[in-house]
This record gives sequence, structure tokens and C-alpha cells, in this order.
Amino acid sequence: MRSILALGILVLTLNACTSTPTKNSIADSVNTPTAAEDTSGAIDYFALQSHLRMGRERESLGFSEKSFNTCEAGYGYSRSQNCHHHHFVVIHFRLLCRDSEGTISNILTDEDLRPLDRRSVKWSLKGTTGVAQTDGQGYGQIVTAVAASQRSQRIRLALGNEFLYMRANEIQKVITPAPWCDQY
Repeated sequence: MRSILALGILVLTLNACTSTPTKNSIADSVNTPTAAEDTSGAIDYFALQSHLRMGRERESLGFSEKSFNTCEAGYGYSRSQNCHHHHFVVIHFRLLCRDSEGTISNILTDEDLRPLDRRSVKWSLKGTTGVAQTDGQGYGQIVTAVAASQRSQRIRLALGNEFLYMRANEIQKVITPAPWCDQY
């Protein structure tokens, strides 16, 4: 009985810790990072991210993925029904724009670039879609869980009428042309 009570307290404590963003969490540095649309609304992607130890600083750009069993995961997945393996995907990116278009002959410096700050960026990744919010420095995070690996899939990022495609495992710092600078 004591072990069940201790386990219950531990679960409540962990849930409280994962539900509240900490100062160093990506949830704090990105205003409203979003996961893929979940039709049931029951999957806690950010608690699952913490459970799978896939949280990292916003400056740690790029793609990461981990396979997990839905029945072992919890956080909104049933512990006994429809058990299968899913891939948890976390993509950190940074969007910067330059004021020029076309080919340039000089090397871009930080003064030539400005972050696409506080923008809602629509994304799609092999049938999964969502919206990621960039922070004040242009950093954003995409979090989703899908049936198949997304490592070699193309991701589409869109801001207004402007969009780009990249391989999911190659996205990091993205420098966009001038039309992206003015999209809200």
C-alpha cells in the first residue's frame, strides 16, 4: 500500500513539474510551441518529450527522433489498447531573413540578418500538420508523434504565402529571402 501511495505522489509530482515550464525549458523560450494536431486532445506531447528525455535547449538546432511503445508511454496513450510503436519527433529550428533577394557576392553577417520573431509558422511533415510559434530570436520547435520515421521526409514551413521545403533531418538555421521578412 505504501509503494502505491509513493508511486501516486511521484506521478503527481512529475506531472506538475512537466506541466509547468521551467526557466531553461524550450516551452519558456518559445512562446507557444505546438505539437501536431491531436484529434482526441488527450496526448500530452511535452510531458512525453520530457519522459523520453528529448528536451534540449533552443539553441540546439536540428532533428531528433526516438521510437517508443504507446502502451508503455502513457501521457494520453492507452496502457492496454491499440499498442504500437510510434516515433517521437522534435525539430528545433531558427528562422532568419535577409533584406536582399537572389544571389549575392558578399558573405552574410549577423547585421545582414534579422530573426523572424514571434511568427506563427505553419508546418507539415508527411501528412502531419501544425503551427509553431517562433520566439523573439526566431527560434521555434516542432513536436509530434507519428507511426513511421520522419528522418528522410520533407518538411514544409510556411509563413503567409511564402513557403519552403527541406529534409526534416537537415533543418537547422534557415535564412529566408526578403519576402519572408514582411510576412505576419
